[in-house]
Amino acid sequence: GATAQQYPLKMAQMGVEAIAKFAKDGTKPLNTAGKDFVDTGVNLITDQPVFGVESKDSTWGRENCWG
Repeated sequence: GATAQQYPLKMAQMGVEAIAKFAKDGTKPLNTAGKDFVDTGVNLITDQPVFGVESKDSTWGRENCWG
């Protein structure tokens, strides 16, 4: 088993910063290079890693799940 882990606190922080910047000077956030959205990151979490597929284990996932 595996799961894709995203980071809600990072998403919220980046959203608040974008709103504050827009309110201050009208600047809108830029999309991540090569994408049509702002990528806040994701990691594959599994305790059964597969060679050649980047992943983190469940201990790392628990320690970093909100960040």
